[in-house]
Amino acid sequence: MQRIVDGICYEGKYLDSAFDVRVWEAGGHREISARRVIEWTEIGPAPDWSHMAEPNPERDAADELERKEKNLHRAAMRAKTQCRRFIKTQAFNEMGTLTYRENQTDEALCKEHTAKWARRMKALIPGFAYCAGYEEQERGAWHVHLAIYKMPEFVMMKKQMPNGEWRAFKVKGRNIGTVVWRSIVGADNGLCFIGGKKKIKNSPAKLAAYVSKYITKHYEDVPDGKNRYTHSQGVPIPQVIRERFVGLSLGELIGRCFWLEEGDEVVSHRVGRWQDSYYLCTESSGWDEPDSSMLFSRSKTA
Repeated sequence: MQRIVDGICYEGKYLDSAFDVRVWEAGGHREISARRVIEWTEIGPAPDWSHMAEPNPERDAADELERKEKNLHRAAMRAKTQCRRFIKTQAFNEMGTLTYRENQTDEALCKEHTAKWARRMKALIPGFAYCAGYEEQERGAWHVHLAIYKMPEFVMMKKQMPNGEWRAFKVKGRNIGTVVWRSIVGADNGLCFIGGKKKIKNSPAKLAAYVSKYITKHYEDVPDGKNRYTHSQGVPIPQVIRERFVGLSLGELIGRCFWLEEGDEVVSHRVGRWQDSYYLCTESSGWDEPDSSMLFSRSKTA
């Protein structure tokens, strides 16, 4: 493979038995990824074919569009990873969905409504936090996929009565989201559904993957510099630890990277289509956060 940077041509070749490994951990969650190392070598100035090429605005526009789309997709993939890891770091354990009854097609307005909903929920429920991914339905309306904490059984609310007095009353936790949402978007104009698919129940990692996947569904419609997902304030996301493994076959690498502590469960485990990458995702609810250096020390002492 070759690429041109600032007029210089470089050739890339896979290094034999060399992999870059990344480990990310937070609160019982672990993601391990490995990819073969590509070494780039300068091979000289890139050929100048400009004198042979006739002007072609249509071709140039198509090339620019392709470049922009690739950049947008890469940005969306980075945002998806950050969204997934934010959800895991905050230890969200419940799924919610905000919907409109009317055909509300304005994404910016949907995000504005979601922000208002989150502020009011926080005022009612101490410690309320969220992470939201947005999906455009086939009819054009937007709805919101949420990762949140499990709702309390009841929430106290106040309502002003016709005589001007304020009255406190209880609302079931599973209904409070809809009450607040409709106070923003209009009575009977949608709902907040609490709960999710059976396959993601009791699995924060699957919840994180479900919410974050919507970030890449409409990546080409999100302008540069705009948020692809929204979330409340939270604790910082831990950094990735990187290490290069040399002298291992792919099978040997998987043996080193397949790391399970007692109580861990495998959420995802796959080898790349071209046998050039590996990914492992695990989670556990009954252990303390371990030291990532364990994996790398195993590789050095084995």
